[in-house]
Amino acid sequence: MFKRFFCLFLALMLPCIAFAEYTMAGYDPDNTYRDWNASLFFQRMEEKTGVDFSYQQYRTLESWSAAKNAMQAGDSNLPDLLFKAELSPAEVISLLDRGVIIDLKPYLEANCPHLYALLAANPEYMSAITLPDGRIGALPYISEQPLQNSVWLNQDWLDYLKLSIPTTAEELTHVLRMFRERDPNQNARADEIPLSFIGPFDLKFLGHAYGLVANDYNIFVENDEVRFMPLEANFRPFIEWLRALYAEGLLDSAGFSTSDSMRNVSDADKANTYGGAITTMMSNFLPSQWLSSYNLMRPLVYNGKQVYRSFIGHVQSGTVAITSSCENVPELLRWIDQFYTEEIVMLGTVGLENVDYVIDGDGTWRLTSSTQNNTSFTGDATIYTGGSAPGYGSVSFQERFAEPAVRHVSSQACITNDYAERPFPYYTLTYAQQDEILPLQMNIGAYVDTCMALWVLGEKEISDASFAEFEQTLKAYGLDDFMAFWQNIYDTQCK
Repeated sequence: MFKRFFCLFLALMLPCIAFAEYTMAGYDPDNTYRDWNASLFFQRMEEKTGVDFSYQQYRTLESWSAAKNAMQAGDSNLPDLLFKAELSPAEVISLLDRGVIIDLKPYLEANCPHLYALLAANPEYMSAITLPDGRIGALPYISEQPLQNSVWLNQDWLDYLKLSIPTTAEELTHVLRMFRERDPNQNARADEIPLSFIGPFDLKFLGHAYGLVANDYNIFVENDEVRFMPLEANFRPFIEWLRALYAEGLLDSAGFSTSDSMRNVSDADKANTYGGAITTMMSNFLPSQWLSSYNLMRPLVYNGKQVYRSFIGHVQSGTVAITSSCENVPELLRWIDQFYTEEIVMLGTVGLENVDYVIDGDGTWRLTSSTQNNTSFTGDATIYTGGSAPGYGSVSFQERFAEPAVRHVSSQACITNDYAERPFPYYTLTYAQQDEILPLQMNIGAYVDTCMALWVLGEKEISDASFAEFEQTLKAYGLDDFMAFWQNIYDTQCK
């Protein structure tokens, strides 16, 4: 009798039970053609996890930044989840201190087994997302194979000229000369561009040929001392080498005035004029049909060593955070943790298996014909375009793509990663610290880049006098304060 009464009670109560619906807010721009409310990706995630959301999608960074700045703890309109949150470390600190988002560190081990395993196996990943006070306010996208800004060389030209990939600065100079002189594209025209680049930023990635590796602030750490790369003894020989390359026509004559869009080649039937380029991916400006012709140059040897600057790094922080309005943090974290599995990365990148892509007998995967012919597929069914989503990018994912050009580029990209290191460890700046360092960096960084360009172009003499003036001007711009700032950041956060 009691069991019958209890079952009847449950039956009567079921219609009254309200399953929690979470609210998600974040950034995905118009150019992705993605509507979160109609997103097939989010629908599939709901089917898989049982977690339902209502969505507040911001389509410009300006509107999303304004929304984040206006968020207050206790606000009835505060969403539960900030997704594709684009949170800087300073924003994370501010939102934590204001009680808008919560510290996730106490929850990770129990509720994010996939992410936590990655963090435990790679302490530098954990360090990258942990604030100086030990809190973790936002979770990352982690790439096993991050993009590097590297030298790509035309292997077809090397083969035609019977040359090997260079291993030293001298060998690279010789290869570029042969590219210029021996008509490797075989069109009987002197139209070859031995090495393309875009401004001083790209050229600094050649500094490894002289043992020089620094971050965007031109700094690096050696024996716990923060050092300024442009004042190192080898900086002048490096500049002299660049000047000689440019004077001989071995560097792109438009290197200081071009961009990827300006040097873009869309016609694969025309003669290829590019012997090489310093870039993250040759696909940024060359037709896909040409990509298999380019191999990545290993870092050049200097004094018996190979060093290289890690460009982006393995960890992109600030992709997702949970707010103080969330009533079930463990459930949302378990939802987020799915993004650190290959299944969901595949779902978010190429859709649903046997619908949007298939895996062939050899283990490679390819898009279905219906997907390839669907111009709205990326916006409708994927998530990894536009704003940055959480996730884990593995090497095997790209290496299993059926398209040979993609597999080739992916396998080549691993080469630089074997050598790349961060010149300066992961760090966090508050808004106040950003305000302190930004004016110094604007003057010092711009002056370094301007002098580099003028020296390489030959518009500024490379001499004792010009380098003395260079150092004096840097000091006038506050270099001592600049270096003291970074030494303090290193001493307090990185040791």
